Amino acid sequence: MIAGTVKNWDRLKGWGFIKGDDGIDYFLHISKIRTGQVVRENTQVKFDVIEGQRGPEAENVTLY
Repeated sequence: MIAGTVKNWDRLKGWGFIKGDDGIDYFLHISKIRTGQVVRENTQVKFDVIEGQRGPEAENVTLY
């Protein structure tokens, strides 16, 4: 798993980006956040990475 910080989050649209500790931005969709977890901007998270249609995406996102 990779650690990072939620860079921006649009609660109404259900998506945003995570700035990974490796310096890469990862797309985040609400469906990839583990049940019961709530994210906001500047929240510390850990996650797995998959290669999506438009680049790297976060999945299995949980609070760090």
